[in-house]
Amino acid sequence: MNTQSLILNTYSKKYLGLLLVIIICSIVLIGCNWPVRQQVQQPIADEDAVATAVQATVIAQAVSAQLTKAASEGQQPPEQAQQPEQPEQQPAEPATDTPTPTLSATPSQTPTSTFTPTSSVPMVSVSTNTNCRIGPGKPYELLGALLVGEEAEVIARDPSNQYWYIKNPDKGGFCWLWGYYATTKGDVGSLPVFTPPPTPTFTPTPTPSINFNVVFREVDGCVGWQIEFRITNNGEVIFQSVSTTVTDNDTPETVNSQSDMFEELNGCLVGVTYQDLDPGDTGFTNSGAFFNDPTGHSVDATIKLCTENGLGGTCLTKNLSFTP
Repeated sequence: MNTQSLILNTYSKKYLGLLLVIIICSIVLIGCNWPVRQQVQQPIADEDAVATAVQATVIAQAVSAQLTKAASEGQQPPEQAQQPEQPEQQPAEPATDTPTPTLSATPSQTPTSTFTPTSSVPMVSVSTNTNCRIGPGKPYELLGALLVGEEAEVIARDPSNQYWYIKNPDKGGFCWLWGYYATTKGDVGSLPVFTPPPTPTFTPTPTPSINFNVVFREVDGCVGWQIEFRITNNGEVIFQSVSTTVTDNDTPETVNSQSDMFEELNGCLVGVTYQDLDPGDTGFTNSGAFFNDPTGHSVDATIKLCTENGLGGTCLTKNLSFTP
């Protein structure tokens, strides 16, 4: 006997009693609707009996079709498909409604900046090269300078908060730095306040005296006539250039000359030449050439001596009138 026949027989046995019950109920229903007196015919009752019989037949056919379908699909009867209930097992720990974790993409962490501890030693730098002095201000002696790109340790500040007392970046020791171009870092609020040294008494450097003496020496005849002058440096500076402007009032005629040397003439020849005229030295200079001999005429002369070549530096001018 194959499996399908076995299943069909099982269904037949299980549902045979059910089918018999349905048929008996149908007969009872028909009997209840049967008329007491046979001689009285009630079409409506007959129609109800027919309907009930038809209904019973339909139910029986539906049950049979269900049995056949279940057997052909190899399904077990509903009673056999149900497994006996297993005894409930007690969990080891009280059950809790723990939500199932949902996996999600882990967001990438934003990198944080590395913390750089601030040095506790106050430091200073400058945006422009700044002098460092023995005291706060120009009246004090210059000791060095803090240059752009350099740093120096700050030791203290002055009472006005305008100068920093720092380690001298050039010669060692300490000096005062003007804070106008300075930028500090670190804890400067707790720096001590130093009282600067007294302002030095300013002693102006005496200006070297500048002086000379000039006199007419002679008239030299060559190509034209030149008037020669003798100059003595009576000051404390060195003269490096000279110029002359001489006017013959009788002609009248004016001539000019300029030189970075002090030359002595001897007729048409050049005698002694001095590059510079040092303090205490004596040198010579000459006018330009006149067309006419100025001897015995009224002459005015302007002599200018300067401390640099090309009539540069400090200059001093003297005038004189004479008759050669």
